[in-house]
Amino acid sequence: MTTISSTSTGAGATSGAGTSGAAVKWAWAAAVLLFLWLLVAPIHWGLNVSNDDLKFVRGNLNVGSLAENIRHGWLHTNSFRPLENIVASFCDPRTLWCWPVLPVQFTGMALLALGVVALARRVLPAAPIAAPLILIWIELSPSTMTSLWQMDTCSQTWVAALGLWCGILTWDLFAAARRGGSIGGTLALLFVIAAVAMNVKETFFGWSAAIGAGVIVAIAACRGMDRRATLRAALALLPVAVMPLIYLVIRYKFGGLGGVAPIDEAPEGRYQIGLGENILTNALMSMFGIFSNGPLHIFNDEAAMLPLRALPVLSLLASGGVLIAAGALRILHRKTPGHVPLRRALLAACVCMFSVVVTLPMGAVSDLYGFGPNIGSGLLIVTAGLMLWNPADDNDRFIGRFIAAAAMAVLCVVGLYGVAGRTYQFSMTWYYAREINRIVLDHQAALPPGKPGEAAACVYFPQNCYSGHIYGSVMIRPLQSMGIDSIGEWINRADPKHPIRFLMTPPSTLRPGFDLVVDCSKFPARQDW
Repeated sequence: MTTISSTSTGAGATSGAGTSGAAVKWAWAAAVLLFLWLLVAPIHWGLNVSNDDLKFVRGNLNVGSLAENIRHGWLHTNSFRPLENIVASFCDPRTLWCWPVLPVQFTGMALLALGVVALARRVLPAAPIAAPLILIWIELSPSTMTSLWQMDTCSQTWVAALGLWCGILTWDLFAAARRGGSIGGTLALLFVIAAVAMNVKETFFGWSAAIGAGVIVAIAACRGMDRRATLRAALALLPVAVMPLIYLVIRYKFGGLGGVAPIDEAPEGRYQIGLGENILTNALMSMFGIFSNGPLHIFNDEAAMLPLRALPVLSLLASGGVLIAAGALRILHRKTPGHVPLRRALLAACVCMFSVVVTLPMGAVSDLYGFGPNIGSGLLIVTAGLMLWNPADDNDRFIGRFIAAAAMAVLCVVGLYGVAGRTYQFSMTWYYAREINRIVLDHQAALPPGKPGEAAACVYFPQNCYSGHIYGSVMIRPLQSMGIDSIGEWINRADPKHPIRFLMTPPSTLRPGFDLVVDCSKFPARQDW
């Protein structure tokens, strides 16, 4: 029978998990250092608004004041992102510097880290090293940097944090209902957090579905509960499942979901909906992103060296090796090490990973959507590692520890290489955005005032500005960093006396001192690593 409780780490936890206090301290030191790197690196390399971020600052989601932008998002878009609207309102639309990204993103990340600690205490109470190891896995994940180092992904960070806390509160409510304790305060807090989360980003509905399914599974597994306890535990479904469904109906009624079209009407559209082959493809891609780390940004880059492109696959094999070895020992001995409550860990891990379900019908997915579900993969891998490190049969200790140590070494080395590679790639993206923005605005400001009927100045981008490998928002071409297809209107509105227009095909004639050719070959070349 599945047991759900809020047990805290006991006095004998360290010895029970087979790990020393020094190992726990070293794990926490590594987790904190990685967290600090994720905070300091974007400050050093000059994080700024670029690519998808621009739609909130200069694009079609910036229609007026902050209140007007939020209202427009609710009524007219299928992606309601008030948090991004709020952050964008503090950005400098001319320099593209956006300092609030850092405190907003890392407050969300800190909230998620606290959630991981709370989850580990409930799921693996006898293993104090579990929490820092799960955090290290999350911090090395490609989806974490993709989420933290952009303005338009603030909601991704916060939905993962709030979704995790909804799961923890649901866990506590279930445990209290079973033992006949009070659930009123927990239920009220769950309503508040769920209400906030579903107004942050649509991916929360994946958490809603996952937590709701977890509650149903737990109720079915705990057959010993009486009817009153079952009904009290089922009350958790009201904030995490029923309220989000009502919210979706209201959004649809107001027309906010009208932009979602079938995938066959726009096969190239990422945010279209389909129920065919794309679900299988997205599921496989999601699992690959959730259970691997390293330089995913060059996985399909034919210009990069093959050994580097193979590193994510190597990390996937290491993750799979730990899981398969732990599973094999569990089947062989038909028992689990005493310090690992396996059913609890599996339930919590599956709930976290199942939160990715809301993105599966999309036209395509990226590693971004693995942030949140990778809490579950981290929990699963760490649980398997603990089972191998201190197996149920002492005769398996040597082989178990060898597999666990080798796999963790591979995951750490490959993951650190991926962090270094993405740091470089993001720094290049921010550089391109700053330089192209500076060149264009400086040229516009130097133009003579436009005369009635006079043609606008042409800004031409040759082939070297939009060639090269791309990968999501991590590895992009120079021109893509500025998104000229959506910012032209804002630039001319900001300086109507000096109208310009962007060209990607060469004009018949260039007027010296009036038209501009942006030569991106002068920029540092992006390396394929």
